[in-house]
Amino acid sequence: MPFGEGTAPTGGFALQPLVRLVLSAHGAGDWEVTEKDIWCRVSPPDSPSRVQGWKLHISATPLSAPTTLHRSAQVLIHRGCAFKFAARTEYVETLTSSRSDRAQCGKFITAYPDDDHFWDLAKALDEATAGLPGPAILSDRPYRRGSVVHYRYGAFRGVPHWSNDGVLEARLRAPDGTVVKDERKPWFCPPPWAKLPPTEANSGAEGGPPPQLLLRDRYLVRSAIRHSARGGVYRAVDRETRRDVVVKQARAHVGAGFTGRDARDGLRDEAAALATLHGLSADLVELFEQDDHVFLVETEIPGVTLDRWVRAEFRALGAGDLGLYTDRVVVLAAGLAALLSEVHGRGLVYRDLSPANVMVTLGDRLRLIDPECVARAGQWGHRVHTPGYGAPEYASGPKYGPAPEQTADLFSLGAMLFYLATGIDPAFASVPADPRPPVERLNRVLGPVGLRSRSARLLAPAIRGLCAQEPVRRWSLGQLREFLADPAPPPAAAAATSSAGLEGTLQERLIDDCLAHVLVTMRERDADRLWPVAPSGTGTDPCNVQHGAAGVLGVFTRADEVLGRHDLRTAVAHVASWIDARRADVPAVLPGLHFGGAGIAWTLHDAARHLGDDELAEHAARLALALPVRWPNPDVFHGAAGAGLTQLRFWQLTGRPEFLDRAIDCADGLVAAAEHADDGVSWRIPPDFDSVLAGVTHLGFAHGVAGIGSFLVSAATSTGRGDYLNLAHAAGRTLVNAAERGPWGARWRTDRTGKDGEGMLHHLCNGASGVGTFLVRLWTATGDPSARELAEEAASAVHRARWTAGSSVCHGLAGDGEFLLDMAQAFGGPYQDWAEELAGCLYAKHTVRNGRMVVPDESGTHVRAAFGVGLTGVIGFLLRLRYGGPRLLMADTDRPRATTGPPKAAPRGGALTPGSAQHGRPGSRNNHQEETPWN
Repeated sequence: MPFGEGTAPTGGFALQPLVRLVLSAHGAGDWEVTEKDIWCRVSPPDSPSRVQGWKLHISATPLSAPTTLHRSAQVLIHRGCAFKFAARTEYVETLTSSRSDRAQCGKFITAYPDDDHFWDLAKALDEATAGLPGPAILSDRPYRRGSVVHYRYGAFRGVPHWSNDGVLEARLRAPDGTVVKDERKPWFCPPPWAKLPPTEANSGAEGGPPPQLLLRDRYLVRSAIRHSARGGVYRAVDRETRRDVVVKQARAHVGAGFTGRDARDGLRDEAAALATLHGLSADLVELFEQDDHVFLVETEIPGVTLDRWVRAEFRALGAGDLGLYTDRVVVLAAGLAALLSEVHGRGLVYRDLSPANVMVTLGDRLRLIDPECVARAGQWGHRVHTPGYGAPEYASGPKYGPAPEQTADLFSLGAMLFYLATGIDPAFASVPADPRPPVERLNRVLGPVGLRSRSARLLAPAIRGLCAQEPVRRWSLGQLREFLADPAPPPAAAAATSSAGLEGTLQERLIDDCLAHVLVTMRERDADRLWPVAPSGTGTDPCNVQHGAAGVLGVFTRADEVLGRHDLRTAVAHVASWIDARRADVPAVLPGLHFGGAGIAWTLHDAARHLGDDELAEHAARLALALPVRWPNPDVFHGAAGAGLTQLRFWQLTGRPEFLDRAIDCADGLVAAAEHADDGVSWRIPPDFDSVLAGVTHLGFAHGVAGIGSFLVSAATSTGRGDYLNLAHAAGRTLVNAAERGPWGARWRTDRTGKDGEGMLHHLCNGASGVGTFLVRLWTATGDPSARELAEEAASAVHRARWTAGSSVCHGLAGDGEFLLDMAQAFGGPYQDWAEELAGCLYAKHTVRNGRMVVPDESGTHVRAAFGVGLTGVIGFLLRLRYGGPRLLMADTDRPRATTGPPKAAPRGGALTPGSAQHGRPGSRNNHQEETPWN
């Protein structure tokens, strides 16, 4: 997808002075005006704080925003109505861009009237803004057709509610007193009790044609390919020709910039480009307008986009370990060169050449798609490029300016060849603020990948030549064709410039630099969050492990234990104090290890022990004791198993029997909730549970069988309960039966009911490293050879996927590396070396911030601290790799290597060797003597 118009706020000017002029003119100097984030809020004195009601939204374009605000503010201030607005015109551009949330797109002003007068206010605002442009707001109903004034029933202040997923939401209170979600769908959907106002507005949604709609009395829409704020893309049948076609929609005033152009103009540009690119792309059938929308109809190109094709091929060939077959790489590279040669021969520059804009058809033939960005060199327009594929001189250029020279497309082609040969998204080479040329960053990856990929070795010279920093030094298409006519890849040994693994001094440098970055970006004590958060973490508990301060605290504590630095100890004290002051801010204590209070209590207690702070340790213990250990969600990250692991951890460290009793209660609940079948056991989150995970039956560590099984193994180890070990063994059988096994090793889909090959197949959250994390612990407790065999296959899959993986604990190399270190601890073998190779992958894709080497988060283009998805999870893995020690947030006893064998009794509290289990804790509530099943 292109990165361009409306995606990042730049330029523009502040709008607050306009409102202050209106306040002054109305003698309303006592009104409160506050600006935070992108919003400016304006409230009369003693404004009532309402929970919910009918609210009004007014849309605008960046150009019309000042006039819309000035006219609207006069009405709102005259009538004493509180409101908020986007504080700068560039924020308006972002809120109305093609990439904004589909339901929310266009919401420039929000007014908060009382229900008795809101319709009169809507009428007055409509009269004041009549004739001004703005997008239709899909979650709302317009006051009248064509009005920029819209209304919906929703939260004002709302009822603050922590969801079961650990997200703070503003909810609605129903007449019966229950709290319900404030749904923001891309269609008008007020709650059933909300009395609709008298309205002249049409009752149909403005979200684009639904399936089976007939457009222009000719095109029968059959299904949606995708929806966005800009409009839909649909599959349809042309009833005149009986041919399959694709219909693209552009909504009025969406994606409008400061030039006055919007998404409709972009679709017109695409229609013109299709005519110019005849024979290289789809054929233009028709361009027409209907109800203020513009529709483009083009012939359908059968096949898949190049990015999906590459992902599928690397998955089939072992997640990128072997690389694609070299002859196919040469054919596709030559095809890309031929396409671009045709584009350039017609005097054009493509500007947004990327794998998402090329279709692979039958016989590996290539066609261009979505050519709306095609221009002639020097033609003025908005900057558009896909991160990682934009030439540096263009990507860093002005937001609006002349189109680049054709040499910019040569860089894009080189980045596409890099992706084709390696399966690695080159976005890591375009992280902002990194002073190094992109080719240097790409080259750092090409060397190690070339050790095992003949395709990478073959294309490396072309990639370096095409991606040269200076446009005049880039290979021409003629040079590329000549090179591809007789390619000769060097032998693997000659391709490597350094060891595949990351040697010790570089490990230390990377640890030190990453720690320094996290320390210098830490905010002051009064901040709402100590570190910025990715969009996926918005609304989550700022203290939690996944996105918040607790995960960072755990890593700081471990780092100070092994490095003994004063600045780290100070940081541990600061973060622990910050969390302790806020641990009661979440009124409902949730059980999850990463999203709930379990991980907060755990890391806070570890920090307290490290600091020698008994009072803080007791606070952490109280939080642990407040965790629910029976919960409808049984998983580790959000649910009961996470709370159970924390109880075991506290029992291991304190010896207090109440923690073990609570762990037993948790395990008993999971025994009761287990769903047994012929192929094993699983746990389902109830369909009526208030959670985005409701109804799923996951296999992985974060949300499913593997994580729950890991807790049951730890519970069995601590209590000697054979029924827990039996159930863990059944969980292992589930994962054996669900495994996809092949030359790549073993991997797993996300959901037990999903299709093979779907989901994140290699990582902690839902894949091989998470399943392997459980299997190695199952082998430790039982000596089951099938658990070891499958764990080794999972490790092989993780190792082979290392170059196509992201960086994070949850979905990438840091979590995968932790699993490989588990394997090294249990079995020896190659796994330590493999973990060091994963560290080498992290190093190869590092970026530079203020002279420090740091690793991007899972976005690949930003650097954020969060443990689960960002930098501190990487630091935690590197610390363990370099200095040893236990795995963070695992309630493990010592797990020495040993041979398998029949179960042996172990003393209370002693370490377990593989094939041993304690049978009954003296004095426990349950003293079951059960046999463990063996394969």
